[in-house]
Amino acid sequence: MGNFIQDLRYALRTLRKNPGFTIVAVLTLALGIGANTAIFSLTDQVLLRLLPVAHPEELVILRSPGPSPGRNWNDGPGGTSFSYPAYKDLRGQNQILSGLLARFSTQVSVTAQDSSELVNGELVTGNYFTVLGVQPVMGRVFDAGDETAPGSNTVIVLSYGYWKRRFGLDPGILNKQLIVNGHSLTVVGVSRAGFSGVQVGQVPDLFIPITLKAQMTPNWDGLSDRDDHWLAMIGRLSPGVSIAKAEAGIAPTYHSMLETESPAKKSNSKSRQEFLDRKLILDPGSKGRPILQQDTKGPLLALLGMVGLVLMIALMLSSHLIDPSF
Repeated sequence: MGNFIQDLRYALRTLRKNPGFTIVAVLTLALGIGANTAIFSLTDQVLLRLLPVAHPEELVILRSPGPSPGRNWNDGPGGTSFSYPAYKDLRGQNQILSGLLARFSTQVSVTAQDSSELVNGELVTGNYFTVLGVQPVMGRVFDAGDETAPGSNTVIVLSYGYWKRRFGLDPGILNKQLIVNGHSLTVVGVSRAGFSGVQVGQVPDLFIPITLKAQMTPNWDGLSDRDDHWLAMIGRLSPGVSIAKAEAGIAPTYHSMLETESPAKKSNSKSRQEFLDRKLILDPGSKGRPILQQDTKGPLLALLGMVGLVLMIALMLSSHLIDPSF
């Protein structure tokens, strides 16, 4: 301890005698520390942080690479989108996953308080919040009763961020009507603070029942078309079930589904076999859908290494300014 205090006093005397060097040392360290803090914070948010939901380690992302005749809306690698009929079949027939949700992000127009704006909407299945384990901060979230006949579930759940930004946390918004894409929807709840969806980079302002697809995406329904693949699916593993075991357990059900769909596909025998050979793959989903992560992981890690080098140089320079013999 005595040596440390002695060294500290020496360093302070040196800095006092050389104010110019002191300024350079402080600025150099501030640059290195500031850059590292900013980049690490960004890396944490994009690559490391778990979804703020119940037991995120149990979540899995579903994908099925391979030929998929029809319309395919993929925001990531091929095979990440499914039709709504296929989703309902898999949700109803699988005995492996404890829950299976589907969602689709789209922009919608919202009119409230005599003003309109374009916001981020999330079309979700009735079990979306239940599977994720996300509770409301006010009112209620969706349940199975909010996913019935197309066009009939005219309710909406606001995100906490949107409720705060647009309505100033006014509890009076509950049970009020918002005009969304020209349709009157009733606000039944607000999701809890901190939850901002299941995909980094896509922050929904409001959640809409998937049965309102035709109203939210004019001129494109897609609810009944097995050749229209637009939904992303996220499942929850049953406690104690590994991803490998879940994949093996769900494979027969998925193959049976493909067998049912294949006769409707106008293709030759080779194409039909390639279609039937598709596998259902479950990827870890604790950090949500990894679309942004896949695009930014390499650059972010490279940038983190660069700013780490800047900090090291800053420390060496500061040490040299204090003690030229260093």
